[in-house]
Amino acid sequence: MKKLLTALALTAFLSGTAFAHECPTHIKKIDDALATSTASEEVKAQAKALRDEGEKLHNEGGHAESLAKLAEAEALLGIAQ
Repeated sequence: MKKLLTALALTAFLSGTAFAHECPTHIKKIDDALATSTASEEVKAQAKALRDEGEKLHNEGGHAESLAKLAEAEALLGIAQ
């Protein structure tokens, strides 16, 4: 899993702002999953913290970093990439 997340982060980093429009889509997928997830409260809290950090990075223009954090949150919640 760690290799997958690293690969996703690297891909997002190399893509730069080309994926800027994707951040809100990922944020919505995470929000929807959090609302219906049967994961433990601890896992949901971790995913929410990563989602919030991803949104903050997106708003600051760090889209590659945002996508990496959002990918981590999606992985925790079992959301298909």
